[in-house]
Amino acid sequence: MDQSQIEKYLDIFERRPALWVSLRSICEAPQHELRVETPFVGVGEAQAMDAALLGMSALEPGALAVTDRMSHFVSHKQKWRFLKVYDRRIVRRELTPANQFVAYFVRYSIKLLKNIAYSIANDESLCEYFEDFLRIIRRLNGIWENLSSAYKYAPLSVLPLDNQLLTFDPKYHVILESYLACESI
Repeated sequence: MDQSQIEKYLDIFERRPALWVSLRSICEAPQHELRVETPFVGVGEAQAMDAALLGMSALEPGALAVTDRMSHFVSHKQKWRFLKVYDRRIVRRELTPANQFVAYFVRYSIKLLKNIAYSIANDESLCEYFEDFLRIIRRLNGIWENLSSAYKYAPLSVLPLDNQLLTFDPKYHVILESYLACESI
């Protein structure tokens, strides 16, 4: 590790305020997706049913039962009631590839900077940078603590370099650029 490499890492992490603004902003309001799920649940648990879902539910084993009491419909002179139905639920998810990448970047950066700090701690010509790296690591640890657990520990199997959010959203793009800059050193 030489001084020019140290300076390049400091340029990425210390002299790029947009990186820290982006990381704080994503911690406060991560990107999310809204998804429609249709779990098969007991009638008492259902929140939003419609005719199409009831029709699909009627085809499932264990969904209907003949009854003498309250019924949902009558067919062939028998009263039937639903025991289980498909329910339409809108779920907000923060576990997105872009958020997973942010968590990966923070973990990667902490590990990278700890390794650099360790290597320069014993080098008299570079030890002046040791405190700078410790300060950056503390800041990254603070960011890590504020990331949502919904995506903080999710594994990232591939880097989503083609992800639209990482490419076009300025907050996420600065993080992608910082990662690529670290990789190029």
